Amino acid sequence: VRGLAQEIVDATQRKYAGATGLRIQGQFPDGPCLVSGDRTQIRQVFVNLAKNGVEAMSEQGTLQIVVAPGASYVEVRFDDEGPGVDPDKVARIFEPFYTTKEHGVGMGLAICMRIVTAHDGTIRAASRQGGGTSMTVRLPLVRAEE
Repeated sequence: VRGLAQEIVDATQRKYAGATGLRIQGQFPDGPCLVSGDRTQIRQVFVNLAKNGVEAMSEQGTLQIVVAPGASYVEVRFDDEGPGVDPDKVARIFEPFYTTKEHGVGMGLAICMRIVTAHDGTIRAASRQGGGTSMTVRLPLVRAEE
């Protein structure tokens, strides 16, 4: 997961290189954070969450991608400095065809939810104190045989 998250930081920095007021940062632990699953699908989730964070900030501010391993899981958090998600909308943002974007279809987060759930994980959104949104993906870790 750590290597994949670094790829997303690098790719997002390249994609939005012209946005001078935008910063993409990563915070990653030492050591392996291995999960079982389809790398392409998990990458799709991370790309979508990074893109949503950048768009929520209108390409101005800091998007921080944090990998935080626990005892049996790893959390990957996407923290943006956008306006946050209204509390009455948080419960709906993962529903198919629900969108707050003017030109959105409302499938991005619904697909993310389906992929994460298929990998025995969870995804949640929360507005952060002081502004911004924190999108957290939690996936079970694979433990090496000892």
